[in-house]
Amino acid sequence: MTTTVRLHASSVEQQNVLSDLSWGPGFMTRRALLSRCLALGSGALMLASCATPGRQSAATASATPTGALSVPRTGGTLRISIPGDIVSAGAPYRMTGANVDFSPLVYDTLVAYDTQLHPQPRLATEWDWSADARRLTLKLRPGVTFHSGRPFTSADAKFSLEHVRDPSLGSNWLNYATAMHVTAPDPATLVIDYDAPLKSSFDVLASLRMADPQSLEDTNAGRGFVGTGPFRFQEWVPGDHVTVVRNPAYWQPGKPYLDQVELHVGHDPQTALVGLESGSVDWMSGVPAADALRLHSDPTYQVMLTSNGGTFYYVGMDLTVAALADARVRQAFSFALNRPRMVDTALSGFGRPASIPWPRQSLGYDAGQDQTYTYDLARARQLLEAAGWDTATPVQLALWSQLQITQPMAEIYQADLAAIGVTVNVQKLETTDFSARLQNGQFGGVWMTNMAYMNLSPATFLSSALPVRVPNTSHYDSPRYHDLIAQANAATNDDQLKVVLHELTQILLDESFVAPIAEGTSIATGPEVARTSVHNATWDTFGLFVYEDIWRDP
Repeated sequence: MTTTVRLHASSVEQQNVLSDLSWGPGFMTRRALLSRCLALGSGALMLASCATPGRQSAATASATPTGALSVPRTGGTLRISIPGDIVSAGAPYRMTGANVDFSPLVYDTLVAYDTQLHPQPRLATEWDWSADARRLTLKLRPGVTFHSGRPFTSADAKFSLEHVRDPSLGSNWLNYATAMHVTAPDPATLVIDYDAPLKSSFDVLASLRMADPQSLEDTNAGRGFVGTGPFRFQEWVPGDHVTVVRNPAYWQPGKPYLDQVELHVGHDPQTALVGLESGSVDWMSGVPAADALRLHSDPTYQVMLTSNGGTFYYVGMDLTVAALADARVRQAFSFALNRPRMVDTALSGFGRPASIPWPRQSLGYDAGQDQTYTYDLARARQLLEAAGWDTATPVQLALWSQLQITQPMAEIYQADLAAIGVTVNVQKLETTDFSARLQNGQFGGVWMTNMAYMNLSPATFLSSALPVRVPNTSHYDSPRYHDLIAQANAATNDDQLKVVLHELTQILLDESFVAPIAEGTSIATGPEVARTSVHNATWDTFGLFVYEDIWRDP
């Protein structure tokens, strides 16, 4: 099963093809999600195995298969161009920027999801829920060691789960981690107790990377990164490259296949693209959509669409700014978004316009609600007038952008807002500064970036995604909103949850502190394109690559 398709030259055709896909096989309804959680009920232990979870590949993304059925070749170096540098502070607990590419190389998770979101063994080999779903007991894989040689134990897992409770860290998993009471009764056993059933928190176990607590000071300083993953950190030259080498003591025998992986910082996408086409790199992350569309028909390349419903672009608004305090102003800003043009211009058709933050396979998706904000400048102008917006005394607002892919979106938005008497100044921030403002709610205006986790449990998105959780970047909260998120966490059946999600979505539409733009088909920075000399390029539910399975031709 795969989330990718043979692409077509026309972006309109591409939109139609992507629409027909129903957005890939990695998606499931809330009913299916609850079913797989209940399957882990009292006494339901997972087998202690080393089975590889179901993965999604790029086998149909190019004219030539990637060779996933061939016998893997060992050795060699894989060179990947990434659109920005890694961030050492908070790694691996904050998945920002290039850390998305880097962390799966060095760090592991306790469990993994297959393409149907069924948990599979990783650092944990079996688990058991108590009858009342308030206690989760996990058994850890024996013989796993950190890259330092020190054994990985339940005390290390406990540290990671508790460490993300620190608000200053800025982890998406803050709210879930706060609800977990973690103990380590022996080195091979991890116990998590809950005050109330919260089975959606399993998403944390499938996402949170396990780091060596004894080396975090070096990690934050950028001197070293120590995990249990398939590759060991070798060197980091800030602004240039990161190199990792094969971990000979990796817990999966015979893996990884590669000797080395180099992540090269491609500051300019066109220069990085030249490197891909000349062969100086084997893979480029964040290829401009128009170029990915061009390369799809060349048998030298494979185009990988990895989002799994977990990439949405949006506009956020800071409610502490007086000009944005009135919901009618924010609604006007949402009507001023020309979503179809942004999809066509910035994404070259690799996406679909969206008014709500749910992929179409989600229980939260409602087709009527998704049509709430069509592009309508006349309606936007009426709302501004009703809110008393004074066009004679223009308000200067900053429109912050981080991603290369959102720059043309921001420029389109700037022009349309100007047409209704709103002046915004587009300003691009580096990843570190942008991430800090996002986590701390310090934009003081409007911003444009991506959000994630919509393809997991709806409760996970509402509890963990920075734009919508409480606290959120926009500083929005209300007693009803807070209560509904709690109800989403506690819901035990589809019908109950669907009612809650419909009301929550309506609050998002009415308050418009978050205005979705589009659902993307790849990581936030754009499609991944690799040469077909790279084999078995597969990714997980979070769109992260399974590097231990990848190999390449000489």
